[in-house]
Order: sequence, then structure tokens, then C-alpha cells
Amino acid sequence: MIKKLEKILILYIRNTLTNFISLVMKKNILLIVALIAIGILGRIIPHPPNFTPIIAIALLSSYAFKNKWMIIVIPLMSMWISDLVINNYLYAGYYDSLLIFSSGFLWVYGAIICIALLGTILIKKVKISNIALSSISGSLIFFFITNFGVWISGSMYPKSLFGLIECYTLALPFFGNALVGDLVYCTILFTSYSLVFSNEFQLNTMGKTD
Repeated sequence: MIKKLEKILILYIRNTLTNFISLVMKKNILLIVALIAIGILGRIIPHPPNFTPIIAIALLSSYAFKNKWMIIVIPLMSMWISDLVINNYLYAGYYDSLLIFSSGFLWVYGAIICIALLGTILIKKVKISNIALSSISGSLIFFFITNFGVWISGSMYPKSLFGLIECYTLALPFFGNALVGDLVYCTILFTSYSLVFSNEFQLNTMGKTD
């Protein structure tokens, strides 16, 4: 009788753990797909220049996942897929052949990686101050890195201090849109994440690393 109860108990625990892990993994997959989809749609639908959710997605990924590869891959995947659609469908007439990567993509992707990693340091808890600081910092990082890339790798500006200052100055109107967009999207995404997931399961189980 006791052995039979032990078997039933073991079977129950095993099934419970299996269902729990399956549920958590489904939530992880759901969040990953949702973030990538939001990033793609946010860049494809009509929007003010630089008013996109990519920075917010990078920051939320840095908080929701512990796996550093996942933190980096999610925003980069959103950026890359949306670039494919934009360059080869929406603006296909501007290119003679299939464009896999946009010009200057290394600077853009590098900035996104820096922002995602910064989020792991600044966002330990979902607080207004943490989110605002991370969002503004992300906007600044993206602005300085990508526009430096435009200056150093392009022919539009002279390779001098004056040229660099001119590059940053002419980009300021776009920075305003980016700053507002990052704050808006961070507010929406972190609020939605907290409402949907925070009281159920923490999505920090996928490939946790020390």
C-alpha cells in the first residue's frame, strides 16, 4: 500500500513539474514572439522618423530574460527582419538586388547590443526611475554610436571635428523623436509585461546563466 502511494506521489510530482516547465516555456516563447512581432510592426507601420520600439524591446528583454544571448538576439532579430521587409518590399525600387543587411548595420546593431547589456545593469526592478533612466540612456547611446558611424563611414560630412559636430547637429531633430518614442514604448511594454506576467511566473528560467 505504501509503495503504491509512493508511486502515485512520484507520478503526480513528475506530471506537475512537467506541466509547470511546459507552461513557463510557452510563456517564454509567447513573449519572444510578441517582442519580435512588435519590433517588426513598429518599424513597418507609418510612424514619425526614429519613433520605434526597438530600444524598448532591448531593455525589456534585458529584464525579462537572464540568458545574455537571448537578450541580444530578440531586438536584433526584430531589427533584421524589419530591415528585410523595408529594404526589399517597401523600398524595393531603390535597390537592384536583394539587400540582406542595410548600410551601416554594424553601427546600428552594435548600439542595440550595448543598450541591451546596459539594461541588465540598470533595470533590476521595474521602477519608473529605472525605466526612465534606461530609456534616456538607450536613446543617447543609439544617437551617438549610429551618427558616429554615419560620419566615419560615409562621405556626407568632412572627416574633421567640424564634420562630426555637423553630423550630430543635423541629427538632433531625429533624436527628439527617438527620445519620445523610446519613453513611450518603454512605458507601454514594461506596463504590459508587469500586468501580464509579474504575478504569475517570472520569465527568468530560460537558459539562466551565472
